[in-house]
Amino acid sequence: MVQTGTIATDPAESQGPAKAVEGATKGGVVKLLHAAEFEHLDPQKIYVSDALSMATQFARTLTGYKEDGKGNLKLVGDLATNAGEDVNGDCKVWKYTLKDGLKFEDGTPITGADVVYGISRSFDPDWGVGPTYIQQWLTGAVEYNTTYKGPFKSPGVDVPGLKADGNVITFTFPAPACETPFAVAMPTSAPVPKAKDTKGDYDRKPVSSGPYMIKEHAYDQFIDFVRNPNWDPATDPIRNAYPDGIRVEFGIDAETGANRIVADAAEDQTAFIWANVPAAVLSKTTSDPKVKERVKAGASQYVEYTWINTERVKDLKVRQALNYAVDRDAIIKVRGGVDQFGSTIISPTIAGYQNFNAYDGGQTGNPEKAKELLGGQAVKLTYAFPNVPVRQQMAAKAKEVYAKAGIELVLTPLDPATYYDSVGTKGNQYDLIRGGWGADWPSASTVIPALLDGRTIREKGNQNLAYFNEDEVNKEIDRIKGLKVAEAAPAWAALDKLIMEKYAPLIPQYYIGNYEITGSKIGGTYLSDSYGHMTLNSMFVKP
Repeated sequence: MVQTGTIATDPAESQGPAKAVEGATKGGVVKLLHAAEFEHLDPQKIYVSDALSMATQFARTLTGYKEDGKGNLKLVGDLATNAGEDVNGDCKVWKYTLKDGLKFEDGTPITGADVVYGISRSFDPDWGVGPTYIQQWLTGAVEYNTTYKGPFKSPGVDVPGLKADGNVITFTFPAPACETPFAVAMPTSAPVPKAKDTKGDYDRKPVSSGPYMIKEHAYDQFIDFVRNPNWDPATDPIRNAYPDGIRVEFGIDAETGANRIVADAAEDQTAFIWANVPAAVLSKTTSDPKVKERVKAGASQYVEYTWINTERVKDLKVRQALNYAVDRDAIIKVRGGVDQFGSTIISPTIAGYQNFNAYDGGQTGNPEKAKELLGGQAVKLTYAFPNVPVRQQMAAKAKEVYAKAGIELVLTPLDPATYYDSVGTKGNQYDLIRGGWGADWPSASTVIPALLDGRTIREKGNQNLAYFNEDEVNKEIDRIKGLKVAEAAPAWAALDKLIMEKYAPLIPQYYIGNYEITGSKIGGTYLSDSYGHMTLNSMFVKP
């Protein structure tokens, strides 16, 4: 299913309240059973799918998505009155006007200055996480924080190209940025009140602009979200906010959580997981029709990779051998078999996708071809992965698979709460790195440039986990960015093929399928096409 992203042109579509969900009732508390603490809740630091999904409930952005659960995404104004005004028709100046009546959880009005301040925080070079589209477009530079370094290190200095006049926010870009309406749907544009900014501690309790706010956050144990009394549904076209609260319980691995939800004890009837039902539990969800109807399954825009750190693994033949040897079938089965064989960087959900396999070892890999490429050399590589059960199992399977090709993996489990901080630091000691990525909006422009433009490599917060930097690829990225959308789509797919065939900086593992489950008293939800997990926007508790 190819996702389609359209931009609403009628301002009425940006007005609240959100369309009612048939049969929905207000009240109750839904409960997320989650393996580990969110890596970040500070909006300007969020860039992982679970936190992106949670942020929709407490961090409103300039724009956002109305969805139907069928692949159709309509971009509308969230905080803003519409999806954005291209002032001069050349995509260089964009204007957003905030709606009347917007307030933070403490009742103070949300102003244009709060949005600008929020965006300014994303320039801080020490934070090193979160999307970088807006920062790079405003400065016209990949290294966007060489001069302006955010409000803490550049106090009193204006954000380049960004200003607020009351409730009107204006972005002025040195080059056309035609996808700005999509970019400001990311948490980068969430407002932050300067007086309440606790800097590093903001991760624990960000100030809410959405329907829910944090009542209590016991790190790595639980978070209790309660209603934000100052959220006005009349301003919100996206969120229904039916439950009275959202409780997140940490330390519950996917197998335990899935088993609890299948069992459907009274305390878990309003529970759900944002993880695929693991292989050990899968049969329980298919044998009983009443359990099966509580499953939400489908394709996603996410792809799983094993990144090859090209700063450390410089030999192309080793990288090619790793691609030939991978047994995708075995790894998919560890996950439960809901994913699809994948050999490309771009997901099949992206317009322009072309199917190819540059290193076709079949479904189960070709260790003999890998040995031939290695020519008898002994290869020993460190493999980094988040230290949670399903990743432990997958890592063990990868070690077994690569041993057949004479490649020894040294398994290196890392704390899941700081995983991307660790592997995203330049000069790390990991040869192979587990990672996944999904398009930030329905365009490959949010995949290949984010993952493989070598000019984006910095000291911290890298998404280019291959630390891959090739002039040929960088120049082609620039060329494609100048094309119209219809021309760009096949060009991105061609670049995907060139990168894999000529450089092999990563190993596509599979196209991630979602297979999540809820308790019997949860209704109104579906797999979101913006972030992959079941949406909270329309979820409700059945009586």
